[in-house]
Amino acid sequence: PAVQVAIRDSKRPPEVFERGLAAAFEDKTRVSGFDFRKIREDRTRWGELVTMIAGREAQLTKLASDRARALLPGGRPVSVTMKIALTFGLPGRADHIAMPEAEGSGWSVVVDLSRALSDVQSSPPAEQIKHLSRLMASEAYLRAWAEYRAASPAWQRRDSSLGQLEPLLHRVAEAGPVAIYGVDENFFPLAVWLKQSMRESLDELNRVADRLVSTEGDLDARMGIATEIQKPEFTTSVAGPSGAFLADGIIQGLGIDAYRAALAGGPRAFFVAYGRAADRKGSGLMPLGKAIREQLAAAPK
Repeated sequence: PAVQVAIRDSKRPPEVFERGLAAAFEDKTRVSGFDFRKIREDRTRWGELVTMIAGREAQLTKLASDRARALLPGGRPVSVTMKIALTFGLPGRADHIAMPEAEGSGWSVVVDLSRALSDVQSSPPAEQIKHLSRLMASEAYLRAWAEYRAASPAWQRRDSSLGQLEPLLHRVAEAGPVAIYGVDENFFPLAVWLKQSMRESLDELNRVADRLVSTEGDLDARMGIATEIQKPEFTTSVAGPSGAFLADGIIQGLGIDAYRAALAGGPRAFFVAYGRAADRKGSGLMPLGKAIREQLAAAPK
């Protein structure tokens, strides 16, 4: 599946895979879209790793499940089943890709072990399993969080009290809990170790909020920004990073139970909870911008 996706995305003919596979067995090294040569040369080492993972499958599955479940709100059960495939030499720069199963029956995740475990190759097996479980948990949480929101009135109804800011706050609140799984666990709490990144991310969030507020009475301008907010690039550059700082700020300032309650309450509750955490003395959290704070101060409708 990973090869099929790579060929399709590259706009190249299927023969590119055949040439890449042949290159692994040639005497002279040459550049190819698929780096199978290095995988072939390291197959003994990777074989040992796969054997270790197979022997700890139950432990790995439980770790990933526990990690995903830990940051989900309570109140209703969510069940997600995902197939995990392990490979090497995944084209591109990603260490894993997610693909929908045929006929919408679920999702499969293909993990490139050589990339996913590149930072812990010399670490003990337990550390490698822990690292891999975090990657798996991020994908499991992504699906579970989507399932939860789809059945949650707090996330499905329109909150008119958020005014022009509703699409922005909604996007950040849904992306942040997922993005937090993509942060290296050595950098928590984020406000302590990534203070400059926090400032830049929230500054950008506040700038977009100011732009939205300035569009009052200009429907075309507001719709243009709303369209921009829904693009994947916006989630990657603004909604995800800023939302991750908000999410971790709530956890560090108010505790995990308050965080779950905030997620259950919808976008407004998520931002209100961060505002409370930021107001705590000595929190070190960057406050929300004036436009967002004023909108949150309005009575919920």
